[in-house]
Amino acid sequence: MLPPIALLALIVGLTLAWWMRGDTAYFFSSREPIELGAEGDYHPERAVSNRYAQLHGTPSLRGWYVEEKDGSFVVLGVNDTPVLVKRTTFEDENRRLADGKRPQPRQNPFFARGRLLSRADADRYEDVFREFESWSGQQAGWILMAEQPPGKDFGTVAMFSFMVLFALVNGWLFARGLSLRKK
Repeated sequence: MLPPIALLALIVGLTLAWWMRGDTAYFFSSREPIELGAEGDYHPERAVSNRYAQLHGTPSLRGWYVEEKDGSFVVLGVNDTPVLVKRTTFEDENRRLADGKRPQPRQNPFFARGRLLSRADADRYEDVFREFESWSGQQAGWILMAEQPPGKDFGTVAMFSFMVLFALVNGWLFARGLSLRKK
């Protein structure tokens, strides 16, 4: 009875650890940001997914609001780049207008640092990518998650470590159970 349960637990532990591998890799990635440039001097060819990056730019006229478990955010395009930026909303952007919609996001130029993800690695924002492209006519291939420096999410690393340890213990239990059955 023990080997099948241990095998199932091993598979679950390894699957969950595999699922968290990107977040864990970002935790240990370089603290030195990739410089993507500023107005008139952008370098999208330097972009590497799941790395710390920075850029300075002017936001697109339109933004897309997203509500997540850790707060309210707005995703903006950065003019003349294939990069979207997800940042926290400002106080005046949290209110609703008379028609129930949110106001236009602030249009002042900004500097952003955070976790850069390729479109393929940010599938939860695919709707925003599509809406931005249909509205602007520009292609977007990256999203910068502002204010997410590496080395801060200890909870994810602790959970990843627990899943790996859980899988190892269950791998040992599985092997032990098989060897006991042979006797």
